[in-house]
Amino acid sequence: MRILLKKRLFGQFEFGLMYGGIVLLLLLAARFLPLLELSPHCIFKSFTGLPCPTCGVTRSLVFLSNGWLLRSFAMNPLFFVCCCLFLFVFLYRLVIVAFRLPGFVVAIEENEKDWARLTAIVLVVVNWIYLLAAHS
Repeated sequence: MRILLKKRLFGQFEFGLMYGGIVLLLLLAARFLPLLELSPHCIFKSFTGLPCPTCGVTRSLVFLSNGWLLRSFAMNPLFFVCCCLFLFVFLYRLVIVAFRLPGFVVAIEENEKDWARLTAIVLVVVNWIYLLAAHS
């Protein structure tokens, strides 16, 4: 893995802006719409009685949109961390684009991609274990 300082090319698509923008829109929706009443119940939980790996995401989003950070983290830690990371990247890339500055880019080699995938799977499993432990 290498961290490079690169100048943004004209017309280059900004994934950081896209993902951060999606999180901002979700936060606005959670703040001003009754998402808890509109969201369906978890089918996995209704059949097994156990939370699924994504249980608590809607409540975490609603708590985060209201500024209740600890409650949001407690509902689904992985989702909370990802939202905060995407918002940080969004603000960072917004400054980069607005002021035409060079920005940091993470370059992952081909042999490191499998480790990145394995890390993502481990994080999801650890988060699910947390949700299962918090449920009981």
